[in-house]
Amino acid sequence: METLTFAEAAETTGRTKKALRNRVYRGKLQSVLRDGVRRIPRSELEREDLLPPAGERPETPETSQKADEEPAFVGELLNRLERQAMELGELRLLTQEAESLQADRGHLESALHEARAKVTELEAKLAEAERPPRRWWQRRQAA
Repeated sequence: METLTFAEAAETTGRTKKALRNRVYRGKLQSVLRDGVRRIPRSELEREDLLPPAGERPETPETSQKADEEPAFVGELLNRLERQAMELGELRLLTQEAESLQADRGHLESALHEARAKVTELEAKLAEAERPPRRWWQRRQAA
């Protein structure tokens, strides 16, 4: 069984030594202790698909750190997206309610306008009814 030190494994995979140590610590990679030195079996690197295919360059340490951080970042983005979807739903409901209230206001303003016109008409009729009747000489003078 071929084993690699953390430095050799980091160079081979394109990951940092710290990233590989973190994977061992989390239990994603198995390591063995040989002559007081912690080593990673090549088979473990193959099992975790950390070895680049033949002829390809390994990833840079920056890329490997981003890959390790990606799941938390994706989860955070999904949570934010879910919150925003809920807020958007609430805003749509508020918009519908506002449009409904605007339509109701338009109907009420129209009814109020009609009622004012009717009141004005009735007041005119009342004023005419309260006017004293014309006498025959008043009618004669008007003609």
